[in-house]
Amino acid sequence: MTAGLILAVVGASPAIAQDDGEAPLVSGGDPERSGGSSAGELFFLVEDLRVEVQHLRGQLEETTHQVKRLRRQARERYIDLDERLVDLNSRLSELEEGSGETKDGETASDSGNDGDGNGNTESTSYRQPDKAEREAYASIQYLIQEEQDYEAAIDEIYSFLEEYPEGDLSVNAYYWLGELYLSQGKHEQAQQAFTIVTSKHGSHRKAPDALFKLAVAHDRAGNSEQARRILDQLGERYPESEAAALGREYRNEMG
Repeated sequence: MTAGLILAVVGASPAIAQDDGEAPLVSGGDPERSGGSSAGELFFLVEDLRVEVQHLRGQLEETTHQVKRLRRQARERYIDLDERLVDLNSRLSELEEGSGETKDGETASDSGNDGDGNGNTESTSYRQPDKAEREAYASIQYLIQEEQDYEAAIDEIYSFLEEYPEGDLSVNAYYWLGELYLSQGKHEQAQQAFTIVTSKHGSHRKAPDALFKLAVAHDRAGNSEQARRILDQLGERYPESEAAALGREYRNEMG
C-alpha cells in the first residue's frame, strides 16, 4: 500500500509542478519564429516603400524633363518669331528707303503705327542690322538657346550694345538682357533693362512684352502694387497685344 501511494505521488508530480507556475514542456508557439516573421514583414514593407519612392522619383524626373523640353520649344519658337520679325522689318525698311515714303505718303519715321497695330504710340524707325550685326546677335541667341550659358550671354549682350547702339536688334538685346536677369532672380537689373525698352522704345515690337515682364519683375521683387499699376498701363497702351492678354491673366492670378 505504501509503495502504491509513492507511485501515485510521483505520477502526479508533473501536474503539480505545472500548477505551481513552471513553464510547460511544450509551448503553443515559438518566440524566435514569431520574431522572425515580424522582421520579415517589416523588411518587405520597407522594400515596397523603396520601390514606390523610386517609381515616384522616376515620374518626377520625367515630368521635369518634359517641362524643360516644353520651355525650350517655346523659347525656340519665340526666337524664331523674333528673327522673322527682324527680317520683315529689314525688308520693309529697304522698300521704304527705296520709295522715300510709306504708302500713306509719310516717311518711315513719321508713321503713326506703334508696331502692334493699335496706333497709340508714335513710331520710330530703327537702324536695320547688317550681316555682322546679325551674326553677333545670333551668337547671343545660341548662348541662350543651345548652350544655356546665361552669364556668357549677358557679357555678349553688353558687348553687342556697345558696338551696335540704338538699332532694331539693340532693343531686342535689352529685352533679352532683362529676361536673363529675371531668370536669375536679379530683379533690379531686370527692371532696369525692361525699363530701357518701355521708356525709350515704346513703339518697338518688344515694348508690350517688356512692359509685361517689367510688371513680373516688380511682383517677384515684392512690389505687387507697382506690378498692378504697370499691368494697367500695359492694357491701356497695348490693349490688343498678346502681352496685354497675358497681363490680364497674370493680374487676375495676383488677386
